[in-house]
Amino acid sequence: MKWVEITVTTAPQAVEAVANILLECRTGGVEEAHPSAGVVRLRGYLPVGPAVEVILATIERRVRALPEFGLDIAPGRIETTVVEDSGWAHAWKNHFKPFPVGHRLWITPTWRDAPPPPERIVIRLDPGMAFGSGLHASTQLCLAVLEDRMRGGERVFDIGAGSGILSIAAAKLGAGAVLAVDVDPVAVDVARQNVAYNGVASRVDVRTGNLLDGIAGRADIILANLTADIHLDFLSAAPAQMAPGGVIVASGIVADRQLEVEAVARACGLRVDEVRRDAEWRCLVLMANREQGTANRGSSGGV
Repeated sequence: MKWVEITVTTAPQAVEAVANILLECRTGGVEEAHPSAGVVRLRGYLPVGPAVEVILATIERRVRALPEFGLDIAPGRIETTVVEDSGWAHAWKNHFKPFPVGHRLWITPTWRDAPPPPERIVIRLDPGMAFGSGLHASTQLCLAVLEDRMRGGERVFDIGAGSGILSIAAAKLGAGAVLAVDVDPVAVDVARQNVAYNGVASRVDVRTGNLLDGIAGRADIILANLTADIHLDFLSAAPAQMAPGGVIVASGIVADRQLEVEAVARACGLRVDEVRRDAEWRCLVLMANREQGTANRGSSGGV
């Protein structure tokens, strides 16, 4: 099988954003190298097929747009080449090692057997072609909020679930029921495999779907690790599906888009309860205003 090798050479400031673009375009992982001071090289792979030209154009467009958000991409070089399948597409796995998140979580790839530190909650993961290895700052911000906010028994919606990492974490932190939704059927398959591997399939339901469309009931916690543009549409529907006292964990927002997303959230009857930061990434913890929360009372439903 042949693969398109995509190499983006950029400045350190833009590494997280470029890696996020490559992952969202289903490159199956990202290999990172530092060829010289102040320069980072990111590499991903796509299988050769009818969609590859469109995906490459999307990657090019999104990387070139990053300076609009205040991110330096210099030298901003994007190169592609076709390679034979000789392990290249899985080279990133050599760089995916077990690591801690927050005070309690331990993320480890399924292909490593190293024992975790004592008293850590282990999440074993194979992200495959889905976003969500746990390495990205936006994912880690969500995981940290879950650690701090969950008390046990919550109903959780994970919108844009990717590999299922957030759903698995919620279940292992004590959620009563989790609904994981992703529009990409590849991600749904990957998430189901990871959920089963972690032994939480009885509490995590993985479905194909577009954001909150067709979801019944209300959630105590809505996880939404999405891009800022998607949040602008998503937030208008979210308050109607929040349980009284519930929260929305809105991550994946570049710093320069924070105020824009906050303004939309307020217009939708939400208030910003907390903002978490990691480099240029922001995670907003949103709650319903008191009036909105009162309006929500009196109706509920199953997942």
